[in-house]
Amino acid sequence: MAAIMKNKMKSLWSGKIIFNRKLRPLHFHLGLSLPEAFADPYPGQFVMLRPVGPGGPLLSRPFSIYNFNRGQDQVRIEILYRVTGAGTEMMSALRGGMTVTILGPLGKGFVIDGQKRNHLLVAGGMGMAPIAFLAGYLHRKGSAETRVITCLGAKNCDDLLGLEQLEKLSDILNIATEDGAMGSCGMVTDFLPELLKEYDPAETNVYACGPMPMLKLLAGRLATVPKLSCQVSVEERMACGVGACLGCAVPLLDARGRITQKSVCKYGPVFASSKICWERL
Repeated sequence: MAAIMKNKMKSLWSGKIIFNRKLRPLHFHLGLSLPEAFADPYPGQFVMLRPVGPGGPLLSRPFSIYNFNRGQDQVRIEILYRVTGAGTEMMSALRGGMTVTILGPLGKGFVIDGQKRNHLLVAGGMGMAPIAFLAGYLHRKGSAETRVITCLGAKNCDDLLGLEQLEKLSDILNIATEDGAMGSCGMVTDFLPELLKEYDPAETNVYACGPMPMLKLLAGRLATVPKLSCQVSVEERMACGVGACLGCAVPLLDARGRITQKSVCKYGPVFASSKICWERL
């Protein structure tokens, strides 16, 4: 399996809405048709979207890529989003045939070590979107020995999205809700101790995306496990998407152990968990 490496060239495109489905009171599934020249994105990359027309927001909004398909007559990208403010509220009113501008694909995606058999995917809340895209990649590109173990967590059932897709793409799917309404009662990180007993850390990759407190807790639990590779996709507010404004910087450790600030949009959003200075977050 080839490793996922560096960014593709950044380009601005015009996308036409295929559908904008309401999944929950605040959650939507958006599908866009794009020009054939749009580069194939890697799992973990993102795009910047902005509706076209009067009254639209001045700044684009960043969204993780949930799915991507290149067919004979159509290039389609899909995202999941939650209405959290004026920009996403405007997006929720978009209808089929309308147009948005899209910048991407952007950022650094997950690096896949095809020599390891076990791929442990951990998603919290809207972190499910890039994790589902990664699960699909592993499902298509993996060998017969590849095992995809997915752990999905949310506050309640209303925040659990994409279960049907993840069930198809995962060999094992573990679900946790904080209120216990579905799956185990607790945090998604609660699955880790038992899973790491079952799967040899030297044969296991961990990939995670979710709220920063979840990632910080996960990093703390995995820090003492030798020979375990862990990558996290960091959720941060982004204004430009290309590293120009430095508004999404996080503290990282360089090769000499010094703390340096790097923008999530340019150098991430995926980082090795061991390189993030978690005590500064």
